[in-house]
Amino acid sequence: MKPAFVLALHRRLALVFAPLLLLQALTGMALAFHAPLARLADPAAMVCRTPATAPAVPVSALRHAAERAFPGYQVSRLFFADVPQAAAFAQLSDPAGRVRYVTLDPGDGRVLAAGTVWRFPFELALQLHYRLLAGSAGLVIVTLNGVALALIAGTGLWQWWPGRGRVLAALKIRKGLPARLRLRQQHRSFGAMAAVVALFSAMTGLALAIPDLAWPGAAPGAVPSPTPVVLADPRIDAAIALAARQFPDAPLRDVRFGADGVLAVNLFAASQAPRAFDTVRVDARSGVVLASVPAAENPALWTTALPLHTGETFGMAGRLVILLEAAVLVFLSLSGPLLWWRARATRRARTPNQGASR
Repeated sequence: MKPAFVLALHRRLALVFAPLLLLQALTGMALAFHAPLARLADPAAMVCRTPATAPAVPVSALRHAAERAFPGYQVSRLFFADVPQAAAFAQLSDPAGRVRYVTLDPGDGRVLAAGTVWRFPFELALQLHYRLLAGSAGLVIVTLNGVALALIAGTGLWQWWPGRGRVLAALKIRKGLPARLRLRQQHRSFGAMAAVVALFSAMTGLALAIPDLAWPGAAPGAVPSPTPVVLADPRIDAAIALAARQFPDAPLRDVRFGADGVLAVNLFAASQAPRAFDTVRVDARSGVVLASVPAAENPALWTTALPLHTGETFGMAGRLVILLEAAVLVFLSLSGPLLWWRARATRRARTPNQGASR
């Protein structure tokens, strides 16, 4: 007989974290195919108008165009897509720490869309999934949710485990049961089937969150200094060209504009891994390369953990498995509290009758 506290822990954790698990599952579904879905849902903002063969405008021109959309804001990071006809995506911050976003056509520098995170639903999903739009506090909550998911999946699998040779029989959902009992069996069976993948998602998610929890200033979205160095356009473009010469033929992935005038230029290195990139740090004021790190030597844990978390490491099959897991988590996050509520209502209904019989 299994200890009663295992089931009690499973139920209590699931009830407390059900709303957050539901949000994480829904945003995770949106992020499984983040970039293509964003282009499909909002082509006016995410798809370029210029031909794919058109030469790209300089990075400095894109930076100026984004900053003209929001006077008083400065571009902190500029992202480029790895597919033709996809828009560039700029993140801007002001001295008060407010953040705005702009999409641009790399072929002519035209602004395609601009606004807060609410203007870009898939960026909103990313920010909710990663830190609940709540900075370091949100990151702490998401980290706790990852721990809770690991415990829920582990205790649920342990409680369900029927022993070797009885697994398939235990997964079957018997026909003809009342709706309440059928829902309970569906909850147990679907939960058991998704438990291992849920544990995998929880562990890879924690691998992404914990380093930023320890070093919040290094997290995505960190704002620049209120008094950043002002760089002339020729210095910016010369620094980008210098970085590109370190890794010839590698497409530009993104540029981080440091407050001290240092540009962190990342270039796609997809041959290494789905999220791999080469990095070059250039002091744009002096035109000196400070560091050049190929993807194979990049120590950043998230370059390995993120493709695992999204399933990209395993190709399309991996993404589909993660998508299916997220759909099952949506079902479990809704069915678990519903089962608890029904059981509670049943106990309440029986209590007066038991009292009257005495």
